[in-house]
Amino acid sequence: KKKLFFFCFPSTRNHFLRELSALLNVTGTPGPITVAMGKDVVLPCRFSLEHSTQDIEVTWFREHFSPFVHRYKGGQDLYGDQMLQYQGRTELLKNGLANDSVDLKIFRVQLSDKGNYTCFVLHGLEYDEAVVELRVTAGGSAPLIALERYEDGGIRVACRSAGWYPQPQVLWQDPQGQHLPSLSENVTQDKSGLFAAESSIIFTRGGNQKLSCRVRHALHSQEQGSAFYISDPFFHNAQPWMTALSVVLVAVVALFIIAVYLCKLKGNVPERCLGKAWRKYAVPIEEVKVVLDPDTAHCDLVLSQDCKSVKREDTLQDIPDIPQRFNPWRCVLGREGFTSGRHYWEVELVDGGGWTVGVSREDVKRKGDIEFKPEEGIWAVGKWAGNFQALTSPNRTLLPEIQTPKRVRVSLDYEEGRVAFFSVDEEIPIFTFPLVSFEGIRVHPWVWLGPGTWLKMWP
Repeated sequence: KKKLFFFCFPSTRNHFLRELSALLNVTGTPGPITVAMGKDVVLPCRFSLEHSTQDIEVTWFREHFSPFVHRYKGGQDLYGDQMLQYQGRTELLKNGLANDSVDLKIFRVQLSDKGNYTCFVLHGLEYDEAVVELRVTAGGSAPLIALERYEDGGIRVACRSAGWYPQPQVLWQDPQGQHLPSLSENVTQDKSGLFAAESSIIFTRGGNQKLSCRVRHALHSQEQGSAFYISDPFFHNAQPWMTALSVVLVAVVALFIIAVYLCKLKGNVPERCLGKAWRKYAVPIEEVKVVLDPDTAHCDLVLSQDCKSVKREDTLQDIPDIPQRFNPWRCVLGREGFTSGRHYWEVELVDGGGWTVGVSREDVKRKGDIEFKPEEGIWAVGKWAGNFQALTSPNRTLLPEIQTPKRVRVSLDYEEGRVAFFSVDEEIPIFTFPLVSFEGIRVHPWVWLGPGTWLKMWP
């Protein structure tokens, strides 16, 4: 009855129990704990007790005592009033009880986990508490540097990076490491709380130079950088290039008018006719007819008779689990692979519960757990956990500014080591991975299907 009275009236409880807590002392950490998003973290909490630790009660909580983050009482963990966001993600390291510690482990830290945590320890009528601050960081993508246009006697260069927390800072540096003033800066925050930053600078003539862009957040624990080099002849030819560009633009407009006229003469709808022209010339590489390999398809995937489309049924088919078949991931490879040349193909998508499309090395892991990232031999984009994103590493790159396409073009340049993706719906680029060496290993088309998803390969 006394405990119930104390919890219902916190101020009375604190006043009375403070006189009884001299024999129990609880401590946290002198400073905050910092962890990268997606990693596990341990929040330390130590106590000193003159008596036995038997019947000790431990509650970790945030702003309010209930619902709690984690509770241990009567020799067991209690989950009845646990906060929803922590369910299945916490563990009290009870092996520390013998060493007077009740550390809390949080798995797969989220951005929403940041803030203060109170470690409340109760033993009989003795109690004490300590506060531990958790800071969460996220290191974004490597900066993408783009040469935008000639401007004010130089070249306007933009540096973009996304997926950061806390808010990042963009720094331009010359070859001597000196910081350069930016022309413009823009920082935005998406619905998940992650920041994207963009900064522009005018790069002027002045000898062969190397310019670098570095992005880091306020805690300086994570940093990404990219550099590029422009020689003087590029500036010397600025005016001729601008003249040539004007001539080309005039020619393009004229060709466009002629193309529309010819389409009408042939009785075709101009938009459809010009769309065919775009698909033929936008990416001047070899079009590949991809046929899926049934020997690599997970047993939940049902392929069409011509092996051009696949649907996830989640009904195990009676087929042998041969070494080249994916299991447990619902993946399938294209039958033909590539060791040279430039190729592209398109994938039509009917989303049920997520999807990813791209390429993988032939030696990609087929059995057991695998992470979809370049280090594992997979380069892909897709709709994963409700977000359209590129499966980069160490963190995925969200693509909130691009509408999730219903048809994706996959482009592979083997010798250059370039994997790029385009939205056929909007005729715009989606994402290009950093250049990589495939080391002579064959590369195949690759897809993963979420529940109820259907994919078709084109042409």
